[in-house]
Amino acid sequence: MPKKKRKKYNIGGNINGPSHDNGGVVIEAEGGEYIINKDSVNLQTEAVLEYINKYGKLPTQDARKRGGK
Repeated sequence: MPKKKRKKYNIGGNINGPSHDNGGVVIEAEGGEYIINKDSVNLQTEAVLEYINKYGKLPTQDARKRGGK
């Protein structure tokens, strides 16, 4: 089986690719990073996760209403 090239997500973000059952996505993670279960990412949570990734804190209620911006 050929070795998969590791993708680097050094600025974070959504990882696209096959499910674990279909080989998954090989990534390189760093100590202290956090990976969210795909079942926890949905239309209600994605904007908040992107905001946290960008700013390192929870968005205000206003930001959540604007889609995390």
